[in-house]
Amino acid sequence: MKKKRIIILLSVLLVVALCVGGFFLVRKFQEEEKKKKELEMVSKIRKSFSEGIKTKERKKIYQKKKDEYQEAGFVEKETFLPLEKTEINSSSDIYFKIKDLDYYIDYENLEKVSHTEDNSLDHLIPTKRLVTEKTELYKNNQLVISLPSSFTFDVFLIEDGNHYISFLGEIYSVKDHFQLEEKETEPLLQKLSVFQFSEDISQEKMEEVLSLWKEKEYTTLTKQEFIYWTEGKGDFREKSIFLVGSAAQKEKWNEVLSKYGFFIESDLEPFYFHEGDQQLTKGASTHYHYLVSNSTTKERIVDMLSGIPKPTPTPAPRTSSGGSVAVLNYHFFYDAATEGCNESICISTENFRKQLDYLKNNGYKTLTMQEFYDWKMGNITIPEKSVLLTIDDGAMGTDTHLPAILSEYQMHASLFLITGWWDISKYQKTPYLEIYSHGDELHHNDYCRDSNCGFKPLLLSKEEIVADLNLSLSKGVGKLAFCYPFYKTSQTLESALREVGIPLAFAGGNRKATRNVSNYYIPRYVVYKGTSLSQFINMIS
Repeated sequence: MKKKRIIILLSVLLVVALCVGGFFLVRKFQEEEKKKKELEMVSKIRKSFSEGIKTKERKKIYQKKKDEYQEAGFVEKETFLPLEKTEINSSSDIYFKIKDLDYYIDYENLEKVSHTEDNSLDHLIPTKRLVTEKTELYKNNQLVISLPSSFTFDVFLIEDGNHYISFLGEIYSVKDHFQLEEKETEPLLQKLSVFQFSEDISQEKMEEVLSLWKEKEYTTLTKQEFIYWTEGKGDFREKSIFLVGSAAQKEKWNEVLSKYGFFIESDLEPFYFHEGDQQLTKGASTHYHYLVSNSTTKERIVDMLSGIPKPTPTPAPRTSSGGSVAVLNYHFFYDAATEGCNESICISTENFRKQLDYLKNNGYKTLTMQEFYDWKMGNITIPEKSVLLTIDDGAMGTDTHLPAILSEYQMHASLFLITGWWDISKYQKTPYLEIYSHGDELHHNDYCRDSNCGFKPLLLSKEEIVADLNLSLSKGVGKLAFCYPFYKTSQTLESALREVGIPLAFAGGNRKATRNVSNYYIPRYVVYKGTSLSQFINMIS
């Protein structure tokens, strides 16, 4: 009996021992599993961390208050955020602090990214700052960041109601919930010098100019920055220039330009730059560039940077230099007693005679095109009271009324004839009417090529324009001058004129021509049906 009790006791002790051992084994296993899961979780969180992340989905943003993380805002999918270096030691470390902000984001659905700060607005000088009430930031008109805090931002650009600012290395726009303040700034760009190198410039000369610009701490604008400035949407530092040129120049000189920190913009549409001796101002409708050649001195480059005009040679005291010339532009002529004309660019023969009477009675000289060219090139002087009469197209009354009136008054005029539409012989009735080219078949404003429609000269290649000009010249018109159809110009068209050998080209502009304006963009006053005699006198005075 005693032996039996001992066996039972031993059995009980064994069972207890097994239970206790099993308990501890289970406990140890659970602790190991917990530790394993903890390590896995810590590893997962660590793998999610990067000093730069992009969100894979819309994410909540948190603020830490009394050791608790409370929802405060959000960022949309594909938003970049820089993160502060974070120690991740436990599975509870699931929130990462956003760099330079008292905001946090959890570790889930984050993509590690290498990030280059967006410095596309760095050349813009912020003249205003905004203070947000709550902060809502947009990209492409989509709200991507919403935070409850107030922030103060420098405003680099204002466009279409968007105020563009820099935040966490990215450019965003602010639309609402802010107050705008003025900001003190450095001197801003008021007038801009645009430069182009001549095609034959030497590398030695180019490096001399680039070195001078760099020494004087000038920087170049991009085309987009030029657009911002000329449209008044952004401000830039005073020492800024714009460097333009051909695609071939850009490729040829890229290495040299990069060495000095400059670059050429060659894709300039819809802008067209004429060679001229003046700077640009904001909102200017006509754009000029200074041409830098091998003969341009360093002193002249400095003057160009400051907008100082090239000295005009003093004319001989015995004659008048004729510092500017009014070039007048006519189109259609009609006799109001027997004809009608509903176009605004018509002029009645009665009003045309009144204008010629004024010129005759007040001692004005009507120039031939050769005289105008010689004066423009500085080869001759002309009377102070000189004008150039030009007529476009060759339409109504140009072959009938005009030649007779010019002969009667013995006054000179130049006709720009569309040679593909009218025969030159119709106009060769008086020695007082010279005839030049208006193109052969360039005068179309509804021309279509592929999916593009518009002004034909702007849609043709240089070779096609050259062929048209040569065809026009072959029909007997003079080679001294050309008139742009619809006043529309382009670098391609100007290049074609140079290749053909036409040295003068006329457009619109409603201002006088001077020796300093480009030979390929000579402005004219358009004379309309409603132009009064007093307005005419103002044009030529």
